[in-house]
Amino acid sequence: MCPLITITLLFAILNSYLVVGDDKSTKFIIVGAGASGISAAAKLLENGYNNVVVLEALDRIGGRVHSIPFGKGFVDLGAQWCQGEQGNVVYELVKDHFEFGDIGIGSNTTHAYTSDGQLVDLSKYVKLMDLSETITSDYENMAKFNGSLGEFFDINFPNRVKELGDIDEELVEQIKDLSQRQMNSLYSSESWFDISSLLSGDENGAGGNQQLTWKEHGSKIVFDFLMKKRPDPSKTLPVDEKIQFNKEVTNINWTSNEVVVDCADGSEYRADHVIVTVSLGFLKKHHRTLFTPQLPEKKINAIEHTGYGTLGKFFLEFQEPFWPKDDGNWTTYTFLWKQEDKDKLIGTEREWVTDIFGVIKEDAQPNLLGGLLAGKHIRQFETISDEQLIDDSVWLLQKFLGRPIPRPINMRRNRWQSNKYFFGTYSFGSMDTQAHNVALGTDLAETLYSSSNKPVVLIAGEATEKDHSGYVHGAVMSGWRAANEISDYYKSIP
Repeated sequence: MCPLITITLLFAILNSYLVVGDDKSTKFIIVGAGASGISAAAKLLENGYNNVVVLEALDRIGGRVHSIPFGKGFVDLGAQWCQGEQGNVVYELVKDHFEFGDIGIGSNTTHAYTSDGQLVDLSKYVKLMDLSETITSDYENMAKFNGSLGEFFDINFPNRVKELGDIDEELVEQIKDLSQRQMNSLYSSESWFDISSLLSGDENGAGGNQQLTWKEHGSKIVFDFLMKKRPDPSKTLPVDEKIQFNKEVTNINWTSNEVVVDCADGSEYRADHVIVTVSLGFLKKHHRTLFTPQLPEKKINAIEHTGYGTLGKFFLEFQEPFWPKDDGNWTTYTFLWKQEDKDKLIGTEREWVTDIFGVIKEDAQPNLLGGLLAGKHIRQFETISDEQLIDDSVWLLQKFLGRPIPRPINMRRNRWQSNKYFFGTYSFGSMDTQAHNVALGTDLAETLYSSSNKPVVLIAGEATEKDHSGYVHGAVMSGWRAANEISDYYKSIP
């Protein structure tokens, strides 16, 4: 054999053992099969890394993206909409292959009722709600204010109301109460006095339409695109083959150059790198026992003091709609409480309904209404029975609409706060975050390196994204970030 050919073959053989991502060389563990975990796995496979194991505590993928069959399609107990077109990687991923719906929620598409069954004059409602939303989206001035979002609103709203002329004072107070419920639902907070105006002023999220819907498909369809099952199934990445279900991780030992991951069922996994994508709620509960050695103080500070709350949802299916069916200008019922009616519910099992922001028609599901709530009564919402939830929802709608309504034929609801793997829904910049000087997203996202400067523990998830925390597209970005950081590390090796 020619010496040159022999040398060439020798180099080819040696090079085959050095290929980044070869099963015989680099091993990866991903903890969690939510949006960030699936994104990380898909990106690693796409980059040529094949020795990947995804450990998922549940018996399904998705994490806080949880679409379930209901009505004539699917509803989302977790993430529901594709929020924004500009700067949204999920939108970019699917836009050429999927036709979104648009729920069109706005002050002018709302029927607002007071708790004595009176429909509020739309023009007055629109003026006050538009003013409210102008203040709560005044990101430039919010970013300069050192207090809470609630305090920012209290300072600015009264003076701006005066500019509107003669407005009913009771209606002003009712709009203020509704605005807090709206902000709590947006941030998953218990009170808008918990939300940092300074941190919220960064205008977190993607630009554009925040209410793009997945219609009857549910948000689960995102995973088909992440794993390349859509639009061309022939290009599917073998992510499904890498997932092991019912694997609750109890410890991640990163003492040496190799990471050892222990599970509750007694199984053990070893790898060169681990990408941890568990919820911030799970980290808050378990970070001191989950990692050996414990995490650096800066990361612990971020975990313990980043805001994290719960958005409650329930879906009601009716035999026939009792709400406007052919009115393209209607999307929502909102509830304005008279103080005396609200006070009567204090301390009762029905008090939770005072936290409901509104009930919304479901796109492509003509017989469904969906309710949203967050606030201090979220625990009560999660503990009441399904039967009481239906009873209370009917009572609420009848009280405000001032007429009988039919009983729902079916109901579904979420319970994220009491779920032992989540303890809530998503993160936000809180007053506690601000007080403890947490660099939102950034501190939590910092990679942990071995003594040889190899990235061994990478943390991903929506709470690790500074500019897109709380969003599915933020979770996806974080998974890609972690996978690409590992790829870049191997590319940098001579």
